[in-house]
Amino acid sequence: MSAAVRAKLHGVEHAFGRSAPFTVGIEEEFQLLSAESYELVPRFDEVAEAAGDERIRPELMTSVLETATGVHETVAAAIDEVREIRALLRDAAAARGALIASAGTHPFSHWEHQQITDKPRYQGVVDELRWVAEQVAIFGLHVHVAVPTADVAMQVVTSLRTNVPELLAVGANSPFWQARETGLASTRSKVFDTMPRSGLPPALGSFEEFAELVGRGMSAGFFDDYTYLWWDVRPHPKLGTVELRAFDAQTRVESVAALAALAQSLAATYAESPLDPQPRALIAENRWRAVRYGLESELVDLRTRRRRPARDAVRELAETAAPAAERLGCADELAGVAELLQRGNGADEQRSVHEEDGSLLAVAQWLAATTVEDL
Repeated sequence: MSAAVRAKLHGVEHAFGRSAPFTVGIEEEFQLLSAESYELVPRFDEVAEAAGDERIRPELMTSVLETATGVHETVAAAIDEVREIRALLRDAAAARGALIASAGTHPFSHWEHQQITDKPRYQGVVDELRWVAEQVAIFGLHVHVAVPTADVAMQVVTSLRTNVPELLAVGANSPFWQARETGLASTRSKVFDTMPRSGLPPALGSFEEFAELVGRGMSAGFFDDYTYLWWDVRPHPKLGTVELRAFDAQTRVESVAALAALAQSLAATYAESPLDPQPRALIAENRWRAVRYGLESELVDLRTRRRRPARDAVRELAETAAPAAERLGCADELAGVAELLQRGNGADEQRSVHEEDGSLLAVAQWLAATTVEDL
């Protein structure tokens, strides 16, 4: 690794420790829908112009809109901003004859009908990856948590990767794809798995190992920088955060709050008491079960080899996070995990709507209405 790359990743450019530890930020990717047909529509430029807000950003496709909150000390404050942004988007979309909706996939729109954003980064991704990138009409929830040092960041990332299956099970919200019931709780995850450098990260014991990996990859011309590592959880040196990317986009704001609280409090827990690294192949087996069955899956505790229902595994994870949640002031939001387990994840709710009505249009209408409910 060159001295310049080492300096960029290991010195001047990394911001670990510059923010208060365990502050939180939330990114959401929204679907832009026709107010008449409820199909995905390429309205990013129009809606962004109507909103006039720098927190609104383009994504790979023009039917996708990404938002980012600022940095907050508490999950409650971040969720206040999430509500504010959703209300802003609702009104901006309505002014352009559109709607917003939040879920991991759209129930019936086809990726072939989507337009790619005319930005060099996205055009470059599509030029390199072709069909692999062209078909990722998917939507995620990303939670950023600041950590005090670069090595602690890697400690938290490597610990959280063991919990990706539980987090995926509770955050699954994409049972439909291109007008089909896929049989998966998180179709988004499998669509995104076609991308290179996606899925579970390797076990990395230090930031030096991460920096060496990134430096070698850049020198070889495999990717331009670390933001092309699209792992389920990764360090974000420029922001000084650990970024948890495993969740499907969430329809209900209260689900965003619960998952953000779980992410924040787990990061704080593992900063002090990290988990021993587990084999990636075995975590991947649990991950597949979560993708396939969601909260109905059976997950294995890789430390004890004990099998238990996913709901029990998620409850145990929330119990592990509870002391940190008390310290961080997000205990009320973390309690929402129990409510989510009782109600079912987003995939469960979408399937219930479909079973009651028999129509994927009804699912899209429910998604749009529930996304902006109680703002």
